[in-house]
Amino acid sequence: MARGRKPDPDQEAKGFPNRRKSATKKREEEAERVAQLLVSSTAGDAMHPPAMIDQGPLYAGAVAVWKEMAPRLARTHRLPEQHRMIFAMFCVYYADWVSLNDQLKQEGMTQRVKTVAGGFMIRDHPAVRRRQECFDNVMSLSKQFGLTPHDEYDLFKNQASAAAMNPGLFGGALAVPAQRRGEPEEPVAQDDQTGGLRSGMLVDMDSPPPGQRPN
Repeated sequence: MARGRKPDPDQEAKGFPNRRKSATKKREEEAERVAQLLVSSTAGDAMHPPAMIDQGPLYAGAVAVWKEMAPRLARTHRLPEQHRMIFAMFCVYYADWVSLNDQLKQEGMTQRVKTVAGGFMIRDHPAVRRRQECFDNVMSLSKQFGLTPHDEYDLFKNQASAAAMNPGLFGGALAVPAQRRGEPEEPVAQDDQTGGLRSGMLVDMDSPPPGQRPN
């Protein structure tokens, strides 16, 4: 009777090339791959999109959003490591909204659907609902980063207040974005009475009320 071959001690290191992976092993490897993507989303330079969205042509839109917006958010202390995962979600939903909007432009807002009776009826294109879902997600996440005029005002007001009560919280001067594209960023102003940091339009709005202004 022929003797069986001895197991190669290096087979596991080689990935068991002569065996099929079990379903459990495949799930474990996929879970590990996803875990590495999650870790990479908070590491590295904010100027470069994390691996979780930088995965080839299908995510090119999300990567483009990141590269366009991340530098400005980082300059105003809105994109520290712990917040990059949430911003990556924003980028994906934003890119999906643009893609779905383009799809509807080409295919129309409605489509003909065959009925059981053999006729046709007009229904909303499925992309209409998906586009609305992306819009809702974009607007919800926009608030977290001050990406609407109203939310940006509130965010910088709270940011200036926090910096005044916690000197050095933002590592020095608090950067303020230009209010309109093409304008230079306005310098941070110092509150003469409280010593706190105030920025941009907040400085102009802090004048005394009528009747109390000096002659």
